[in-house]
Amino acid sequence: MFAEQGTFYNGQKTAAGVNAGRVMVTPRLSIEPTYAVNWIDLVQGAFTTQLAGARTTFTPTPMMFLSAFLQYNSSAHAASANIRFRWEYRPGSEFFVVLNEERDTLTPHFPALNNRTFIVKVNRLLRF
Repeated sequence: MFAEQGTFYNGQKTAAGVNAGRVMVTPRLSIEPTYAVNWIDLVQGAFTTQLAGARTTFTPTPMMFLSAFLQYNSSAHAASANIRFRWEYRPGSEFFVVLNEERDTLTPHFPALNNRTFIVKVNRLLRF
């Protein structure tokens, strides 16, 4: 559990939430649920937002993992996802594939796509 208060742009923010810690479903699969409420008081007006999310990590080998961070933001009416695959194919050299996506949950039926990013990254350690 956490609680915090402080300045936020030209106003104040009070936040409270629960970070339940990591739940080990299996030795290779874990889930970290989170929930937070933010009370924002700005010169332009006050509002409350709720964030609910979960980070899931699957580690098939010590050199490879797949993680997903899923979040819902009540004030933006947005569901977002960050899905990342990492493979260390040799010591110090890695291959990444990342997908980021945000959807508007106010549209009827399947939420409308707001933003999507697909990234592939490869790095190679060169030793001299």
